[in-house]
Amino acid sequence: MALYFAYGSCMNQADLARSEPRAVYVGPAVLRNFRLAFSRYSFSRGGGVADIVRASGEWVEGVLYEVPDFELLDRREGAPLFYRRRRVRVYPKALGGRWRWAWTYEVVDKAPVEIAPSPEYAQLIWEGASVLSPTYRAKLHEKLFRKGDDVK
Repeated sequence: MALYFAYGSCMNQADLARSEPRAVYVGPAVLRNFRLAFSRYSFSRGGGVADIVRASGEWVEGVLYEVPDFELLDRREGAPLFYRRRRVRVYPKALGGRWRWAWTYEVVDKAPVEIAPSPEYAQLIWEGASVLSPTYRAKLHEKLFRKGDDVK
């Protein structure tokens, strides 16, 4: 089984299961020297969708899964046209805490400015982020929700 690092809506196990029911939860992990961005508009999501962008000294927390292959995830992510799969080094809290190679997805054609996610999409990410560190969740909350938005 290969490792898959999810940092957007796929952190939400119920949302991931609609397109990849064979994914096995491993636990939270950290991707260093990247930041979270919303750099592409999605008609199906009704707003900006999650992406990773290189950024020295920054980090993205996410959820690590084991998957048997990437056929269903590639289809979900519109790879290779909208997202492309790339190998990254992640630091899982499970698996002894030592870095591991994992696959993740990044937007192919990034918009020049970030696009706010829809409230529904932001909520999916927020629910999936419940296992992440309090520090990262505070940072994520600021990015996902503008003042006045409801958080459940």
